[in-house]
Amino acid sequence: MNSNPRPSLPKVFLLLFCFFLLAACLSHLREAKFYYSQGQAFSRQYQTEKAIAFYKRALEEAKEEAKKHPSAQAYLLKGMAELNLELWKDAEASFLEAFSSGFEEGEEWASELSLLGLASSLPGLGLKDLALKSYSYLLDKSKLKPVSLYAAQKYTDLALAQSLPKEEKEKQKILNDLLKKMENLSEKDFGCGFYHYLQSQILSHLADYRKSFEEAAMARELGLPSEKIFRDNDLQIVFCYEKLKSLLPPEEWREYESHYEAWIKKWGWKDSQTPGWKKEANNAADN
Repeated sequence: MNSNPRPSLPKVFLLLFCFFLLAACLSHLREAKFYYSQGQAFSRQYQTEKAIAFYKRALEEAKEEAKKHPSAQAYLLKGMAELNLELWKDAEASFLEAFSSGFEEGEEWASELSLLGLASSLPGLGLKDLALKSYSYLLDKSKLKPVSLYAAQKYTDLALAQSLPKEEKEKQKILNDLLKKMENLSEKDFGCGFYHYLQSQILSHLADYRKSFEEAAMARELGLPSEKIFRDNDLQIVFCYEKLKSLLPPEEWREYESHYEAWIKKWGWKDSQTPGWKKEANNAADN
């Protein structure tokens, strides 16, 4: 006779149910991370609708994790998904919860991401200078590329907005300081197309359209993190083309135009002012 009889059926069901609950609890954070990474992948491939769908799934899983097992990491992931879905107030609340929960040793990366999310909420509260300081701190200290990219974008946006109402001399100083900061980032990671994109935007404000075009072309060649930025970069290329056409002497313009035509042929544009995606969008509208 077996001295260790099998559990009765009710006990078996109870054990299985407990195991299922445990697996479900463990899986919410894992699933949220998976869906978030898929959203990032589709963003890089300029497939915006698929990216949004995965960010929404990541958000649902992170919500479940935060509800059942509140932790800094759960709220952090929830906030990151909300940022990508442009749910700014929800993201702010999630990042504050992440800070309140506290981070374990070795989770400095999570702390940086939460500070990034919190900084993004400060301009809406009228604390633009503090937001700039926060982004500058992250650009100087963070070793996480996603943090650096987002901080660089937000820092540039705020600094450009800050420069607009200033007198010309002060405006030039703000823009040159901003350009230097982005050049420093590019020197650390020259293969990052996004830093070249930001330099192109700043150079355009400095009215250096030739260099602005060069940086935008480099950004396109290296790749950009989202469809929105990719298209904005193409529009910047067209803007520089139009500006240089009106500003350059005839001989310089002919030389520039010949190089420009080589670029747009390489990129498969319909003409000098029509990127391939714009042509496709027009065809879709016609159909």
